[in-house]
Amino acid sequence: MTTTSSVVTSLLSALDSRRIGEIASNLDEPPQAVTTGMESLTASMLAGMANKAGDSSWMNLLHKLVSQAPSNVNVADLASAATSSTRPSPATSSLVDSGKSFLSLIFGQNQSAVMDAVGSFTGLRSGVLNSLMSLAAPLLMTTLGRLVRDSRMSATGLKDLVTHEADGVRGMLPAGFSDLLRGAPPSIVTTQNTRPTAIGTIAQPTSRNWLWLIPLLLIPLLFYWGYRARHRPAEVVNPPAAIANLGNFVNRSLPDGTILNVPAYGVESQLLGFIQDPNKGIDSNLWFNYDRLLFDTDSATLRPESQEQLRNIAAILRTYPNVHIKIGGYTDNTGDPASNLTLSQDRANGVMGQLVNLGVSADRMEAQGYGEQYPVADNATAAGRAQNRRIAMNVTQK
Repeated sequence: MTTTSSVVTSLLSALDSRRIGEIASNLDEPPQAVTTGMESLTASMLAGMANKAGDSSWMNLLHKLVSQAPSNVNVADLASAATSSTRPSPATSSLVDSGKSFLSLIFGQNQSAVMDAVGSFTGLRSGVLNSLMSLAAPLLMTTLGRLVRDSRMSATGLKDLVTHEADGVRGMLPAGFSDLLRGAPPSIVTTQNTRPTAIGTIAQPTSRNWLWLIPLLLIPLLFYWGYRARHRPAEVVNPPAAIANLGNFVNRSLPDGTILNVPAYGVESQLLGFIQDPNKGIDSNLWFNYDRLLFDTDSATLRPESQEQLRNIAAILRTYPNVHIKIGGYTDNTGDPASNLTLSQDRANGVMGQLVNLGVSADRMEAQGYGEQYPVADNATAAGRAQNRRIAMNVTQK
């Protein structure tokens, strides 16, 4: 995928290569065309929201709509309802209707013109685009809803989010798209010349021309950090001294063809190395520390920045179905020991719950909170306490 938006990436992560293949088959289109269409349609919705972000009343309506979106979505049922004649469940049918309200709020009378412009840009037929939009709109609505709820985001925060995200997806839009949103026809509409990859893999750069994307890729992450730093302090749950020593990002291949782009010495690489080495046996004393998880301070609420690592771990565990793990939660010694024990258990449970939501069977995992037991550094220093606040995992079966 060649996206520079964390929202687009999060949305499309719900569609693996098998699901994309099924959608493509239903629509009689190549999987690459489906990927391109989903990216462009999602980008158009983000651009539409950013276009109206200056209207506080409108933003309040958007905030209310996405806040009420369901947390759990049956993606298979939604995809079938959007791209085939399959009758959806009542819950999915209601979600599709909410998606239509979402689109109407974003585009109003410009919706047909937007679809025509995206169709010319991607080369997809109008019927295909309408089907894909029936899928993309509910998925974007629920994705934003999760971010709003998980981050306790206000309407102003949502405004900042969509504005920054829209900046990262301009390359997925027709030229002159901003004019179209203001009611004028786009000055130039061209067909995109791209080579999208299947969902679930990371595009392999063919030259050094991709290096200019690095600053853009950092924009959403920096925004998340900056926004939350202003509204509630983040608590990093991993050894911060180790972050600088994670090495460069490298590609790690999984047996199912998925390619993960992860730090060379990060927890994903460590876990894969252990699983793939037949000479390494189960060791109850061998724990792998997550290195890119963030929680709200004194809370078990995971920050959105944590999702990349959780998705990577889930992909590894799905690929190796015989592997079982134990998730351990730890705190420093600040505050009440009993409260720390409860917090560590809640955080371990939260990480396990996220992995379950990402497709890992619950019967392959257990979660245990240890509170301030088993410190790995000196609690007398801030750096030591930060290292002791951690989430780790132990492989109990491979």
